[in-house]
Amino acid sequence: MINYREFWGLHQSPFEAIADPDFFFESHAHGEALARLLYFAADRGMGLAALTGEIGAGKTITLNALKKRLPPDRYVVVEIKTANLTYDDILCHLNDGLQAGQPSTRAQGRYELTLEFQRLMQEKVFRHGRHCLVMVDEAQLLSPEALDGLRGLTNFNEPQQAALSIVFSGQPEMKSVLRSLPQVYQRVGLFYHLDYLGSEEIFPYMRHRFLTAGASTPDVFDSDCIEPLYRFSKGCPRQINRICKLAVDRTCLLHEPRIHAKLLQLIISDFEKQYA
Repeated sequence: MINYREFWGLHQSPFEAIADPDFFFESHAHGEALARLLYFAADRGMGLAALTGEIGAGKTITLNALKKRLPPDRYVVVEIKTANLTYDDILCHLNDGLQAGQPSTRAQGRYELTLEFQRLMQEKVFRHGRHCLVMVDEAQLLSPEALDGLRGLTNFNEPQQAALSIVFSGQPEMKSVLRSLPQVYQRVGLFYHLDYLGSEEIFPYMRHRFLTAGASTPDVFDSDCIEPLYRFSKGCPRQINRICKLAVDRTCLLHEPRIHAKLLQLIISDFEKQYA
Protein backbone atom coordinates (compact mmCIF):
# COMPACT_ATOMS: atom_id res chain seq x y z
CA MET A 1 0.00 0.00 0.00
CA ILE A 2 1.36 3.41 -1.01
CA ASN A 3 1.92 5.95 1.73
CA TYR A 4 0.22 9.14 0.58
CA ARG A 5 2.91 11.32 2.19
CA GLU A 6 5.52 9.65 0.00
CA PHE A 7 3.22 9.95 -3.03
CA TRP A 8 2.78 13.70 -2.57
CA GLY A 9 6.34 14.34 -1.34
CA LEU A 10 5.30 15.41 2.16
CA HIS A 11 7.13 15.11 5.48
CA GLN A 12 3.91 15.29 7.49
CA SER A 13 0.16 15.06 6.98
CA PRO A 14 -1.35 18.36 5.80
CA PHE A 15 -4.93 17.98 7.04
CA GLU A 16 -4.71 16.34 10.46
CA ALA A 17 -7.19 17.39 13.16
CA ILE A 18 -4.50 18.85 15.43
CA ALA A 19 -3.97 22.53 16.20
CA ASP A 20 -0.33 22.72 15.10
CA PRO A 21 0.61 26.43 15.03
CA ASP A 22 2.96 25.79 12.09
CA PHE A 23 -0.20 25.27 10.00
CA PHE A 24 -1.82 28.51 11.16
CA PHE A 25 -3.26 30.29 8.12
CA GLU A 26 -3.61 34.05 8.32
CA SER A 27 -6.97 34.49 6.68
CA HIS A 28 -8.58 37.88 7.07
CA ALA A 29 -10.40 36.75 10.23
CA HIS A 30 -7.61 34.61 11.70
CA GLY A 31 -4.92 37.19 11.00
CA GLU A 32 -7.04 39.86 12.67
CA ALA A 33 -7.71 37.62 15.68
CA LEU A 34 -4.00 36.93 16.16
CA ALA A 35 -3.05 40.59 15.74
CA ARG A 36 -5.58 41.64 18.38
CA LEU A 37 -4.45 38.95 20.80
CA LEU A 38 -0.81 39.95 20.34
CA TYR A 39 -1.79 43.54 21.11
CA PHE A 40 -3.67 42.35 24.19
CA ALA A 41 -0.65 40.38 25.41
CA ALA A 42 1.76 43.25 24.74
CA ASP A 43 -0.44 45.77 26.58
CA ARG A 44 -0.38 43.63 29.77
CA GLY A 45 -2.98 45.81 31.45
CA MET A 46 -6.27 44.88 29.73
CA GLY A 47 -7.12 42.08 32.16
CA LEU A 48 -9.41 39.79 30.20
CA ALA A 49 -9.93 39.00 26.52
CA ALA A 50 -12.69 36.94 24.90
CA LEU A 51 -12.25 35.08 21.61
CA THR A 52 -15.45 33.45 20.34
CA GLY A 53 -16.18 31.37 17.26
CA GLU A 54 -18.29 28.51 15.99
CA ILE A 55 -17.13 24.92 16.42
CA GLY A 56 -14.18 24.21 14.13
CA ALA A 57 -13.46 27.86 13.33
CA GLY A 58 -9.83 27.61 14.45
CA LYS A 59 -9.84 29.17 17.92
CA THR A 60 -7.38 26.67 19.41
CA ILE A 61 -4.83 26.93 16.59
CA THR A 62 -5.05 30.73 16.91
CA LEU A 63 -4.23 30.46 20.62
CA ASN A 64 -1.35 28.12 19.80
CA ALA A 65 -0.04 30.60 17.23
CA LEU A 66 -0.25 33.32 19.88
CA LYS A 67 1.74 31.22 22.34
CA LYS A 68 4.41 30.47 19.73
CA ARG A 69 4.94 34.19 19.04
CA LEU A 70 5.33 35.26 22.65
CA PRO A 71 9.01 35.37 23.76
CA PRO A 72 9.49 32.98 26.72
CA ASP A 73 11.86 35.36 28.45
CA ARG A 74 9.01 37.88 28.75
CA TYR A 75 5.93 35.68 29.15
CA VAL A 76 4.85 32.66 31.13
CA VAL A 77 1.95 31.01 29.27
CA VAL A 78 -0.38 28.66 31.12
CA GLU A 79 -2.94 26.73 29.06
CA ILE A 80 -6.18 25.34 30.42
CA LYS A 81 -7.52 23.04 27.72
CA THR A 82 -10.91 22.34 29.24
CA ALA A 83 -12.83 24.79 31.37
CA ASN A 84 -15.21 22.20 32.85
CA LEU A 85 -13.35 22.46 36.16
CA THR A 86 -14.00 23.89 39.59
CA TYR A 87 -12.22 27.09 40.56
CA ASP A 88 -10.01 25.11 42.96
CA ASP A 89 -9.03 22.77 40.14
CA ILE A 90 -8.19 25.75 37.95
CA LEU A 91 -6.03 27.23 40.71
CA CYS A 92 -4.19 23.92 40.98
CA HIS A 93 -3.73 23.82 37.19
CA LEU A 94 -2.34 27.37 37.26
CA ASN A 95 0.11 26.45 40.00
CA ASP A 96 1.29 23.40 38.08
CA GLY A 97 1.72 25.53 34.95
CA LEU A 98 3.74 28.15 36.80
CA GLN A 99 6.03 25.42 38.13
CA ALA A 100 6.81 24.48 34.51
CA GLY A 101 6.85 20.72 34.88
CA GLN A 102 8.23 20.51 38.39
CA PRO A 103 6.51 18.04 40.72
CA SER A 104 3.19 19.37 41.96
CA THR A 105 2.80 20.18 45.63
CA ARG A 106 -0.96 20.49 45.53
CA ALA A 107 -2.42 21.97 48.69
CA GLN A 108 -5.79 20.83 49.96
CA GLY A 109 -7.78 24.02 50.49
CA ARG A 110 -8.47 27.15 48.48
CA TYR A 111 -6.57 29.31 50.95
CA GLU A 112 -3.43 27.19 50.59
CA LEU A 113 -3.83 27.05 46.80
CA THR A 114 -4.11 30.84 46.66
CA LEU A 115 -1.02 31.29 48.81
CA GLU A 116 0.89 28.89 46.57
CA PHE A 117 -0.28 30.82 43.51
CA GLN A 118 0.94 34.10 45.01
CA ARG A 119 4.29 32.56 45.90
CA LEU A 120 4.77 31.15 42.41
CA MET A 121 3.80 34.44 40.78
CA GLN A 122 6.49 36.18 42.84
CA GLU A 123 9.15 33.57 42.04
CA LYS A 124 8.36 32.87 38.36
CA VAL A 125 6.85 36.14 37.13
CA PHE A 126 7.57 39.28 39.19
CA ARG A 127 11.16 38.39 40.02
CA HIS A 128 12.05 38.06 36.34
CA GLY A 129 9.98 40.95 34.99
CA ARG A 130 7.73 38.58 33.08
CA HIS A 131 3.99 38.53 32.49
CA CYS A 132 1.68 35.54 32.98
CA LEU A 133 -0.82 34.91 30.17
CA VAL A 134 -3.50 32.32 30.93
CA MET A 135 -5.32 30.84 27.92
CA VAL A 136 -8.62 29.12 28.75
CA ASP A 137 -10.10 26.98 25.96
CA GLU A 138 -13.78 25.93 25.93
CA ALA A 139 -14.46 28.81 28.32
CA GLN A 140 -18.22 28.67 27.75
CA LEU A 141 -18.14 25.72 30.20
CA LEU A 142 -16.80 27.81 33.08
CA SER A 143 -19.08 28.10 36.08
CA PRO A 144 -19.99 31.60 37.36
CA GLU A 145 -17.82 30.91 40.42
CA ALA A 146 -14.82 29.97 38.29
CA LEU A 147 -15.27 33.00 36.03
CA ASP A 148 -15.48 35.35 38.99
CA GLY A 149 -12.49 33.68 40.62
CA LEU A 150 -10.38 34.12 37.51
CA ARG A 151 -11.50 37.73 37.24
CA GLY A 152 -10.24 38.23 40.78
CA LEU A 153 -6.79 36.92 39.86
CA THR A 154 -6.30 39.87 37.50
CA ASN A 155 -6.14 42.05 40.64
CA PHE A 156 -2.86 40.36 41.57
CA ASN A 157 -0.47 43.13 40.57
CA GLU A 158 2.44 45.06 41.97
CA PRO A 159 2.99 48.83 41.63
CA GLN A 160 3.58 49.68 37.96
CA GLN A 161 3.51 45.99 36.99
CA ALA A 162 0.43 44.09 35.85
CA ALA A 163 1.12 40.45 36.48
CA LEU A 164 -1.55 38.42 34.78
CA SER A 165 -3.88 38.50 31.77
CA ILE A 166 -6.45 35.90 30.76
CA VAL A 167 -7.80 34.95 27.32
CA PHE A 168 -11.16 33.18 27.33
CA SER A 169 -11.78 31.20 24.15
CA GLY A 170 -15.14 29.58 23.53
CA GLN A 171 -18.23 29.03 21.45
CA PRO A 172 -20.61 31.93 20.73
CA GLU A 173 -22.74 31.27 23.82
CA MET A 174 -19.78 32.45 25.90
CA LYS A 175 -20.93 36.01 25.13
CA SER A 176 -24.18 35.54 27.05
CA VAL A 177 -22.32 33.77 29.87
CA LEU A 178 -20.05 36.81 30.28
CA ARG A 179 -22.93 39.30 30.01
CA SER A 180 -24.71 37.52 32.86
CA LEU A 181 -21.80 38.44 35.15
CA PRO A 182 -21.29 42.24 34.96
CA GLN A 183 -18.31 42.15 37.32
CA VAL A 184 -16.54 39.89 34.78
CA TYR A 185 -17.97 41.39 31.57
CA GLN A 186 -16.79 44.88 32.49
CA ARG A 187 -13.22 43.60 32.91
CA VAL A 188 -13.05 42.26 29.35
CA GLY A 189 -10.78 44.63 27.46
CA LEU A 190 -10.91 42.84 24.12
CA PHE A 191 -13.66 40.97 22.27
CA TYR A 192 -13.30 39.26 18.90
CA HIS A 193 -15.55 36.82 17.04
CA LEU A 194 -13.64 34.49 14.70
CA ASP A 195 -15.46 33.89 11.41
CA TYR A 196 -14.97 31.02 8.96
CA LEU A 197 -12.90 31.35 5.78
CA GLY A 198 -14.34 33.16 2.80
CA SER A 199 -14.74 31.16 -0.42
CA GLU A 200 -11.80 33.05 -1.94
CA GLU A 201 -9.57 31.93 0.93
CA ILE A 202 -10.14 28.17 0.61
CA PHE A 203 -7.67 27.59 -2.22
CA PRO A 204 -4.86 29.59 -0.51
CA TYR A 205 -5.69 27.75 2.74
CA MET A 206 -5.24 24.31 1.14
CA ARG A 207 -2.11 25.46 -0.68
CA HIS A 208 -0.66 26.78 2.59
CA ARG A 209 -1.23 23.48 4.37
CA PHE A 210 0.39 21.51 1.55
CA LEU A 211 3.41 23.83 1.55
CA THR A 212 3.76 23.59 5.33
CA ALA A 213 3.60 19.79 5.08
CA GLY A 214 6.61 19.88 2.74
CA ALA A 215 5.16 19.82 -0.77
CA SER A 216 7.31 21.24 -3.55
CA THR A 217 4.25 21.47 -5.83
CA PRO A 218 1.36 22.53 -3.58
CA ASP A 219 -1.26 23.26 -6.27
CA VAL A 220 -2.74 19.74 -6.38
CA PHE A 221 -6.43 20.72 -6.16
CA ASP A 222 -8.26 21.65 -9.34
CA SER A 223 -9.86 25.08 -9.10
CA ASP A 224 -13.34 23.62 -9.55
CA CYS A 225 -12.92 21.83 -6.18
CA ILE A 226 -13.58 25.10 -4.38
CA GLU A 227 -17.30 25.41 -5.06
CA PRO A 228 -18.41 21.99 -3.69
CA LEU A 229 -15.96 22.25 -0.79
CA TYR A 230 -17.26 25.67 0.21
CA ARG A 231 -20.88 24.58 -0.19
CA PHE A 232 -20.25 21.66 2.18
CA SER A 233 -17.99 23.37 4.73
CA LYS A 234 -19.33 26.96 4.68
CA GLY A 235 -15.65 27.85 5.12
CA CYS A 236 -15.20 25.92 8.39
CA PRO A 237 -11.51 24.90 8.54
CA ARG A 238 -12.24 21.67 10.42
CA GLN A 239 -14.76 20.56 7.81
CA ILE A 240 -12.35 21.44 5.00
CA ASN A 241 -9.64 19.36 6.67
CA ARG A 242 -11.95 16.34 7.06
CA ILE A 243 -12.75 16.24 3.34
CA CYS A 244 -9.27 17.11 2.10
CA LYS A 245 -7.64 14.43 4.28
CA LEU A 246 -9.75 11.77 2.54
CA ALA A 247 -9.21 13.37 -0.87
CA VAL A 248 -5.40 13.29 -0.76
CA ASP A 249 -5.48 9.67 0.42
CA ARG A 250 -7.92 8.43 -2.23
CA THR A 251 -6.20 10.34 -5.03
CA CYS A 252 -2.97 8.66 -4.02
CA LEU A 253 -4.62 5.21 -4.19
CA LEU A 254 -5.85 6.03 -7.69
CA HIS A 255 -2.35 7.22 -8.70
CA GLU A 256 -3.81 10.48 -9.96
CA PRO A 257 -1.50 13.52 -10.16
CA ARG A 258 -4.21 15.99 -9.10
CA ILE A 259 -7.33 16.09 -6.96
CA HIS A 260 -10.44 16.53 -9.10
CA ALA A 261 -13.80 18.01 -8.20
CA LYS A 262 -15.59 14.78 -9.17
CA LEU A 263 -13.71 12.78 -6.53
CA LEU A 264 -14.16 15.54 -3.95
CA GLN A 265 -17.91 15.58 -4.61
CA LEU A 266 -18.09 11.78 -4.18
CA ILE A 267 -16.40 12.11 -0.76
CA ILE A 268 -18.75 14.92 0.24
CA SER A 269 -21.82 12.98 -0.92
CA ASP A 270 -20.72 9.96 1.09
CA PHE A 271 -20.23 12.15 4.16
CA GLU A 272 -23.66 13.66 3.77
CA LYS A 273 -25.24 10.23 3.25
CA GLN A 274 -23.58 8.59 6.24
CA TYR A 275 -24.13 11.46 8.68
CA ALA A 276 -27.60 12.60 7.57
